[in-house]
Amino acid sequence: MELAQWLDERLRDRPDVVSQRIEQGKFVCTVYYMLDAINTESLQMYVLRPLLAPYHGSDEERLQDILDRRSFFPATYTLQPKPEAVMDGLLNGQAVLCIDGQAAGLLFSFQQKAMRSVSVPESEKTIRGPKESFVEDIWTNLSLVRQRVKSDRLVVEAFVIGTDSRTDVMLLYMQGTADDELVKTVRTKLQAIRTASIPDSSYLEESLDERLVSPFPKMLNTERPDVIASSLFEGKIALLTDGSPSNLVAPATLLSFMQSSEDYYQRYFYSSWVRIMRYVFFGLSLVLPSAYVAITTFHPEMMPYNLLISVASSRDIVPFPAILEALIMEVTFEVMREAGQRIPSVIGQTISIVGAIVIGDAAVQAGIVSAPMVIIVALTGISSFIVPHFSMTLTVRFLRFMLLFVSAIFGLLGLIVGVFFVYIHLLSMDSFGTPYLSPFIPFKADQMKDAAGRFPWKKRMGAKRT
Repeated sequence: MELAQWLDERLRDRPDVVSQRIEQGKFVCTVYYMLDAINTESLQMYVLRPLLAPYHGSDEERLQDILDRRSFFPATYTLQPKPEAVMDGLLNGQAVLCIDGQAAGLLFSFQQKAMRSVSVPESEKTIRGPKESFVEDIWTNLSLVRQRVKSDRLVVEAFVIGTDSRTDVMLLYMQGTADDELVKTVRTKLQAIRTASIPDSSYLEESLDERLVSPFPKMLNTERPDVIASSLFEGKIALLTDGSPSNLVAPATLLSFMQSSEDYYQRYFYSSWVRIMRYVFFGLSLVLPSAYVAITTFHPEMMPYNLLISVASSRDIVPFPAILEALIMEVTFEVMREAGQRIPSVIGQTISIVGAIVIGDAAVQAGIVSAPMVIIVALTGISSFIVPHFSMTLTVRFLRFMLLFVSAIFGLLGLIVGVFFVYIHLLSMDSFGTPYLSPFIPFKADQMKDAAGRFPWKKRMGAKRT
């Protein structure tokens, strides 16, 4: 069956597909393209005009010029012998030329996509450093990475995932720097994905995760090209997904989520101090409400006498136990935070902060919650914002509720056991073969120059200070 006939049978009654039949003597061909998906000016100039222009040679010479020498059209094109691949190209926005009597089709990349321009990152802002972020077009994202990685060792492998969405996914790594076993593992997992659609990188992240019961993310998602570039230099792999401005980096450890792009654009002593603060307040946001509930409920003798009197007097008019009081404030804070994200960004943050202050003050005045609980919840919520990556913030918010329930039942012993189980879980985790607590556990001295703090660049590069 000829290709044109095969396409006509499958594209019948499709109003979004345009087919133009061209006849010049014995030379007959048909051009197919999706409506509003290609640049019609390029199609007219580089395909239709040469086809309609007078040709002084024979039809055999014209056919040979098109199929063999490939010099008939000014634009570059590919010859595709498989009908299914031709259909994929057409649905992907390419123009298809079918010549009567030929089983192969010619694909022209005249795609015209609706996409936004490169803008400032929304969730990973920095005061100093690049201000570019990824967009939804995979080729634009690849060019942003190539601008920062000008090396012939950068390898790009293309995959098409999803039987219906046909999503383009690109695997990036530095040859000779990335571990071969890591690349092989990721490549095998990508080829093994069987699904109808991959509309976003988050679907890809879950598809590659073999341990979905863990609340901790195993891949770092980022919208910054400089983060992808620096990760490639470190021997990691990156996954770019068409249609998603958030792309993935693996392997990702707990340290990866404590690092911010700002750390590398500021002086090393400031970056080290801020990173240490992140670890401290990361732990604080995890256990502070649980510790308060456990101490006020089971171990009030642990507080200094004056503080105990102050807390007891503030809770004297509160009709609820400490656990219910904590749940009321924590759930209210979560609702205000989610509402602030859904409200337009210009007023969202203001409304969430002002709303939390007003509601907290009104709750204290009404005797529903105590003033210390409002302080604890506010400090906990603010502490969670110091974690640079939102996916890890979600993990902290989830575990905080789990530890809160355990502490309300078993006191400080329950809190200690709960934290111990979280620690054991982290010890048992790995991200594509890399221990999740690396380089702390197991200890790797050569990687500690960029772990709890950041050493000066001269120290990390091995240069002598003058």
